[in-house]
Amino acid sequence: MNTILKTTLKLLFRNKGFWFFLVLTPVLSIIMLNVKVADSSYYAAGFLENEIGELEGPDEKVAYYNNGNGVLIIKVYDASGTDISEYFLKSLADNGLFKILRAKVNGMTFDEYRTKVKNDGIEDRMTAAMYLSPDFDRMLFDGNSADALSIDLLSDDGRYAMFVTEVKNAVMRIQNAAVLAGYDPEKTLELLKSADALKIEKEIVELQNPDTRVLSREQNNKKTRMGYVFAFLTLGFMFCGVFVAHTVIQEQKEQVLTRIKLTNAGNVTYFLAKLLSGVVVSALLTIILGIGIMFISEENLGMARGQILVLTFLLGLIFCSVSLLLGILFEDVMTANVVAFTIWSLSSLLSGLYFPLNATTKLIKVISGIMPQKWFMEGTEMIFVGDNSAYIMLLCIVAAYLTFVISIAGLGLKMKKAEA
Repeated sequence: MNTILKTTLKLLFRNKGFWFFLVLTPVLSIIMLNVKVADSSYYAAGFLENEIGELEGPDEKVAYYNNGNGVLIIKVYDASGTDISEYFLKSLADNGLFKILRAKVNGMTFDEYRTKVKNDGIEDRMTAAMYLSPDFDRMLFDGNSADALSIDLLSDDGRYAMFVTEVKNAVMRIQNAAVLAGYDPEKTLELLKSADALKIEKEIVELQNPDTRVLSREQNNKKTRMGYVFAFLTLGFMFCGVFVAHTVIQEQKEQVLTRIKLTNAGNVTYFLAKLLSGVVVSALLTIILGIGIMFISEENLGMARGQILVLTFLLGLIFCSVSLLLGILFEDVMTANVVAFTIWSLSSLLSGLYFPLNATTKLIKVISGIMPQKWFMEGTEMIFVGDNSAYIMLLCIVAAYLTFVISIAGLGLKMKKAEA
C-alpha cells in the first residue's frame, strides 16, 4: 500500500494541472472571504414586522424586501432624525399593514429628494416614498404638515389611501399633544407615550419550528459568502481528485493494476491506497487555505478559523473520493473530466451555494438534499448559532457518502476484474 501511495503522490506532484487547482482554488476562496457580499434572501424576511427597517443608505433598493405577504413597502427618506420623527414612523409601522424602510439622509433638501425619488422610481421597484424634512418637528408644531413631510405614491393600489389616512391620523395626534405640552418636544413625546400606554396592548405569539434557525443580517451575508467559498473549494477538490483518477485510468490501460494483484495486493488494498491519496490532497488544500485565512479576522469569517478548516477537510474527503470513483468507473480521461465538471456545476447549483432554494418545488428540494454541499451549508448555519451538533451531523454525512463511494468503487473493480 505504501508503494502505491508514494507512486501516486509522485505522479501528482509532477503534474502542473494538479498544482494549478491545488493553489488557485484556495486563493480564490480567500479572496471571496474578503469580499463584501449581501444576501438578498434576507431582505424578504429579515426585518421583524411592526418594526422600522433600517436601510444602509438612500441608494439601497427596496425591491428585495417584497416577500409577497401583502404588506405595503414604504421607503422613507428621513432627513429629520429626531425623537418625534422616530415616534411618527414607529406609529406607522405598528399599523401592521405597512413595512417602513428608512434611509437616514441627514440634511437632504426637498429638491434633492425629488431628484432621488424620480430616479429610484425608475431603477427600483418602489411602491411609495415619503420624505421627512430636516425641520420636521418645527413645521409639524407650526401646523405646516405639508412642508414637514411629502408622500409620493408610485402605484395605483387603492390600499395606499389607508396609508395616507394613517399618516394624517399620526400627524394629528402629534400636533394635539404638542398643543397640550406647550410645543415642547420632550413633553410632547411623553404625552404621546403616556397615551399609548393606555391603549389595549396586543400580543403576537409566533409559533416557530424548533429546527428553524434565525440568522442575523450579517450572518446571512457571511453564509452567502461561505456558499461561494464552498463552490471554489469543491471545484479544487473535484479536479485535484480527478488527477488521482487519471492515475487509476492510466494504470488500468497499462495493466499496472493486474501486475499489482500478482503481488498479493487485492482490490481493497489498491483502492485504499488511492483513497489515502485523496485524503492527502484534501489535507494539502486545507493547509493552503489555512495559511491564507490567518490574515483574515475571525469576525469577518463568522466562525473560528479551525471550524472553517474542519468543514473544508470534510468536504474534501467527499469530493476527492467521488473523483476517484470516476477513475474506476470510466476508462477515458476526457470522459472523467467532463463528468467531474458536470457533477461540480450541478451539485453547486442544486445545493443552494449560489442562491437559496427555499421557494423551489419539493422535487428540487429532494434533489438538493442529495448534494453534499447542502449539508455543509446547513452545518455553517448551525455553527453560526452555536449549535455544536453540526460536527456530528457532518461526520455522519461524510461517513454516508464514503460508504456509498467505497461500495460503488468495490463493485466497479469486481466488474472490471470479471471483464478481464
